[in-house]
Amino acid sequence: MTGYSLGDRHLNALRDIVAATTINDAAMALPAPVLENLRALFDCDYVIFEGVDYGVGYSYFSQGRDIDTERFRVDCQPGDKDAFWTLVRSTPLSQPWIPDDESATVITPLDFMSVRQWRSLPVYVDAFRTGPTTTHQLMGNVPDGSRRQLRLLCFRHSGRAFTERERFDLQLLMPHLESAYRRGQRQRVVAKLTERQACLMVLLRDGLTNHQIARRMHVSEGTVRTHLNNIFARLNVGSRTEAATHLFGHGGQLTGTGLGLPVVDRQAIPHN
Repeated sequence: MTGYSLGDRHLNALRDIVAATTINDAAMALPAPVLENLRALFDCDYVIFEGVDYGVGYSYFSQGRDIDTERFRVDCQPGDKDAFWTLVRSTPLSQPWIPDDESATVITPLDFMSVRQWRSLPVYVDAFRTGPTTTHQLMGNVPDGSRRQLRLLCFRHSGRAFTERERFDLQLLMPHLESAYRRGQRQRVVAKLTERQACLMVLLRDGLTNHQIARRMHVSEGTVRTHLNNIFARLNVGSRTEAATHLFGHGGQLTGTGLGLPVVDRQAIPHN
């Protein structure tokens, strides 16, 4: 962005948000101060961070903050927002909410339509409008698996539209928000596993077969399969790859350090 400059106050606001993302708070999608600081930075009325499955059409978690209250839901289910998704899919201008690709972006509805078109959309009238003036929206998206995205949405219920500078600020901050979410998510996933299941996942991440895992853990292959089925159920996944990605991330390079995972002596693992 040309002409972007930082005053001390603005720089400190950005620093406060980045610092807040490092707080260890696995009970929330993002540490509580993050959304409040974002709301102050963007001078908006409501901020929401959510995981959206736009294939099925639902939010699998949702954390929101307005001037007085913070809300967090992790028990969202398909069907919870059927009315909203029906409105989205019924409009020819659905791009802001059902993207054509799964790349990371920062957008506003006004990238795709005029203010008049925005205000006339049924989804705006029934879901976004608050008061007689224009409700503006700024949205940052990060891929979160097949047809899933992490979304940070800012709503301003009156006043000016979001500026290019605010868009650039959110672009700068999205990697920090994603990192904070994924760190907390791994901690939440680990909390669902027994110590034995966590140990098995470390071995699975390293590419061992069921036979090798059984020898290392001194159990039968049938027991390994039972553990894997229980792990899949707890993590709500359907394969070894999904389970490892869910726990360790796409790179698969994380160790157990700091995640509560056991440290495994890989030198003692049989290879035959």
